[in-house]
Amino acid sequence: MHKFTLRVLSVLLLAIMMASGCTKKETGPPPPELPPDGISGIPTPAERATDMAAVDNPIAGAVKEVKAKALDKEADDKTKGLIRVKVLDLDGPIDVSDNTHLEIWKPGSDPEEQKAEIYEWASHEPAVPVGTWDIRLRYEESDVCKAEGWVKNVAIVAGKLWKAEVILGAPMQVVNIYGTLDGKDVADNMKVEVFKAGTNQQDQPITNFWSSRKVPLLAGSYDLRLTYDKDNVKAKGAVTAFAVGGNHGVQKKTFALTKQ
Repeated sequence: MHKFTLRVLSVLLLAIMMASGCTKKETGPPPPELPPDGISGIPTPAERATDMAAVDNPIAGAVKEVKAKALDKEADDKTKGLIRVKVLDLDGPIDVSDNTHLEIWKPGSDPEEQKAEIYEWASHEPAVPVGTWDIRLRYEESDVCKAEGWVKNVAIVAGKLWKAEVILGAPMQVVNIYGTLDGKDVADNMKVEVFKAGTNQQDQPITNFWSSRKVPLLAGSYDLRLTYDKDNVKAKGAVTAFAVGGNHGVQKKTFALTKQ
């Protein structure tokens, strides 16, 4: 009888342990930690050419400096010359040629009324008819992160390559904004609206985007309006004088929201 009782108790104890194991709440992996605030991904400064000399071509807009030289090089069409322009941002300097459009204009043209003769990327080497031309350079990372300038009266000669380095004032950073609510990441559910610092926020923002997205902005000071509205929970935040640098890196910043 004693052995039977022990056996019954063992079975009951095992059943209780199995039941408690079945009803135990499953826990998934912990949520990923937010990346730390800071600046990363700053490009390596570009090497400057040492065999070019400053030229006296008129400049305008964001163009700050031009160095150039002429080399013997024939285009496929031997009646034309060639142009190659390396575009460097002032801060670094950083090579931005791949994100800069190169346009060839007749001297004195009005961009509001006329069209360029040639549209290319600055990183390419277009063939250009012989003569004197104005060059417009348009750096663009986004609709709100761009700069443009002119190099005028550039003489193009058949069988020659006009090779230049242009310094363009185009300081910027990529901003990566995160938000938290009650200490938890709101992922990509927070709307970020960007205003010039000190301006009326009743006006249209310069741009807007969702949190955790990487967005390029020109260097400067901005006010941010942050809003969250999901699953009947609303929250907001406001940031004044958010500083965007000019080193072309990625600035990551997290802001805490307040429930409404």
